[in-house]
Amino acid sequence: MWGKLEHYFDEYPVRKQIAKTLLRYGLRVSEDMKVRAGDIEVPYTKIAKALDVDRRVVKETVGMILKTPELRHVYMNLEPTVHMKHVGRHVGYGVIEIEPEPRAIGILAKIAQKIAERDINIIQVVAEDPELYPEATLTITTEKPVPGDLINELSKLEGVKRISIY
Repeated sequence: MWGKLEHYFDEYPVRKQIAKTLLRYGLRVSEDMKVRAGDIEVPYTKIAKALDVDRRVVKETVGMILKTPELRHVYMNLEPTVHMKHVGRHVGYGVIEIEPEPRAIGILAKIAQKIAERDINIIQVVAEDPELYPEATLTITTEKPVPGDLINELSKLEGVKRISIY
């Protein structure tokens, strides 16, 4: 998705950095010029400090987003989501992180099929956008840990570059 939006910020590298961060974290821009994580307001100063930029540039970025219809439609509808990658094992889930070969097609379907064949339920899938994350991964959380022999089987699938278990 970032590839469809970033050109709006080509003349403004700092705004581009801010807009990309808002997108990565699902931070929504509201009509009243606020940045929100769900219903929680995230002050410009906190965003600016995290990115080491001036808070006024954060405000200018929000203003630009609201004035540009294509950006407005995206940023006003973002939502943060829970990512089970680091907490799944603490509640008895299985967590598998797959680094696919670049532009591998159908990898999720292949992996989901193999997991389903073992009667293991998938409870979350997070597929990172390669335009936002240089080393995008596919993280699959299952209702119980995945057996080692299935991990070996998954690692041999075409399009799988690397697998990590959490």
